[in-house]
Amino acid sequence: MIKIFRRIRQNLVSQGKTGRYMKYAIGEIALVVIGILIALQLNTAKENWQREKLRQELLTELRSSMMEDTLSLNREKTRLKSAYINAMLLKKIIKEDLPYTEALDSSLAKIVGVSIVPADYRIYDRLLAIGMDIIGDKDLSMEIVHYYDDSKNLENSGEAAIDLLRDRIYPTYFISYSRNKAVPENFEKLKKSNEFKIVLDYASQGSYGLIGRSVHRKNLATAILKILDTKITTDKDLLNKEPYIRTTKMDSTDMAREYDKIKAILDE
Repeated sequence: MIKIFRRIRQNLVSQGKTGRYMKYAIGEIALVVIGILIALQLNTAKENWQREKLRQELLTELRSSMMEDTLSLNREKTRLKSAYINAMLLKKIIKEDLPYTEALDSSLAKIVGVSIVPADYRIYDRLLAIGMDIIGDKDLSMEIVHYYDDSKNLENSGEAAIDLLRDRIYPTYFISYSRNKAVPENFEKLKKSNEFKIVLDYASQGSYGLIGRSVHRKNLATAILKILDTKITTDKDLLNKEPYIRTTKMDSTDMAREYDKIKAILDE
């Protein structure tokens, strides 16, 4: 192609057709410019396609990860409710000075469950490394950040009760202890222990507060998952760009329902 253009230019010059040569030169420059623009457009289209492909992969991976988180959050809520109910039961027994029964071995073990399950941060760390703008939606990005930051902020919650139980109470006052059963050496002595009463306060107050946080995290994850479904399956505008606002409305209803269930159990 270049040889053909060169030959045409040489013929025009040799024939003294300067005007036609200038027109041809301008046309050749325009052709080159058009070629460059087309190449740039194709390159941009390819980059956009690759970015969209990566975005879809990340959104799909994020959805899968958050689906697993919601299952963990369901188990977390159940464990926290159990810790609260059993801590309140033991406080009632101490207050009313009731005698020991073997059924309490389960309660004495379950009060240790005052903690949250951290989210799986692998996909979040990858998103941060690539840049959250890959999500393509500022509101959704903010809610994803809120979800994972909420998990990180709660990671050490309940440690005071757990550490005191494992480091002091169980080794000092128990014959044996495991995840499902803790056998006291002398229950009457245990009831009089101020350390044990402190643990029960930690366990009841901590689990009660974390139940609310667990409900919120589950609702937020569910709201984000619904939006991710629209992002993964279609390029249309999001059906709901404000999951956090919708989540806070759901929190009060769901938390009230969970606390009512707890109250019903405690009143039995």
